Amino acid sequence: MKRFLGISVILLSSVASLGAQSSAAKRPDLNGVWKLNAAESDFGQVPPPEKQSEEITQAGDEMAIAVSIERPETKQKYTLRFQTGGGETGMERLFPADRPFRILSVKGEWKGAVLVLTERVEFQGTAGTLEARYQLAAGGKKLKKTTHVAMPDGALDTTTVYDKE
Repeated sequence: MKRFLGISVILLSSVASLGAQSSAAKRPDLNGVWKLNAAESDFGQVPPPEKQSEEITQAGDEMAIAVSIERPETKQKYTLRFQTGGGETGMERLFPADRPFRILSVKGEWKGAVLVLTERVEFQGTAGTLEARYQLAAGGKKLKKTTHVAMPDGALDTTTVYDKE
């Protein structure tokens, strides 16, 4: 009986290890510069930007997403650096207190082949959350990002599609 229990524990450990390896193997390679394809995107109530790109650098659990957005009234550039599977990473120093929109923290995690970012944000002094889901499509040539913003006054959903440069 003891031998049976010992073998069962070893088998379960091996299966758990294989499961962890296979879930890590499902993580897509998001590295690259991704340029907004406005025609395939849905901005809902928000006017689309003139230009937008995201450069993703992925090295194991370390990630960086450099965002560049150009609108008629403003240009924004910032880089979110975080570790997937870790806790929240503070972003306060990237966004001065006098900015109308600020990302306070970001947390990244893999849910299968989808990278999920949860951000604590502030718009004109009001706290909210933003959840962005990154998923590869079209054989790795397109990146689909669905975003859900929740603020006390309501919610907003967008879908942005990017082409790999």
